[in-house]
Amino acid sequence: MKYSFIVIICLLCHPMVSYSQIYNKDVSAAVDLEIQDNSIINITGSAHNKTQINKSLRYVLSVIKSGNNSNTNKQEGRFVLAPGAKKNLSNTSINVNDDDRTIILLLVYENDKVVGKDRKVLNGIEGEEDEVKNFAKPEINKDVKESKEDGFVLKGVVIEDTKTKAGNDFYDMFYSLYLSNNINADKIVKIEERLAIGSNTQINILVEDEVVVQFFVNPRTQYLKSMADNSIYRVNTYLQRLKANKEQITRY
Repeated sequence: MKYSFIVIICLLCHPMVSYSQIYNKDVSAAVDLEIQDNSIINITGSAHNKTQINKSLRYVLSVIKSGNNSNTNKQEGRFVLAPGAKKNLSNTSINVNDDDRTIILLLVYENDKVVGKDRKVLNGIEGEEDEVKNFAKPEINKDVKESKEDGFVLKGVVIEDTKTKAGNDFYDMFYSLYLSNNINADKIVKIEERLAIGSNTQINILVEDEVVVQFFVNPRTQYLKSMADNSIYRVNTYLQRLKANKEQITRY
């Protein structure tokens, strides 16, 4: 009788385990908070595609305030995220005081199924899991982060060393994609243009001292745009691989 009871309990619990949702595995959601003034907080919702395929997604960013100024604000939209890409989805600012309990919830959907989720709570209940108690004020230079080893680490730096107008045009396209994909890596990316066969030139894209992309320059706009799209994907994939390797080494 005792063992039968245990079996029944296990069978009842099994559906809950089977249907439990795992979030942020293939696509992760993130809510970043930043103080603009004493009581003004800037909210940025973003998503990161961790897979090697394009993702067609939808997001909903909700700000729910309870207290003297209770209200709900919602922003939503559809977007496509390239493999390995990060993207800012929505940005809003709210006024917060000590009497308001505010929940900020970002949900990312794929085919109406929640795949990414992040939640922050301001002025929450003591011990609440997602409660945010302290904010760091905006840094003077967002490209400079503190480091225990060297004092400072440059972030989001892309150096240009081009020779021709086509090379410069490619750099502008690449850097625009670098910013829009919110890569902001702590590795320096360098775009070099060097003389090749005859009067041709060659673009080399390096991460630190490692060449990640090489191709011959063609001044056609469509070609440069295609190479910029391909290059940003390969550079971002390389950076993500470096980050994953570093985290794996740290764990061991």
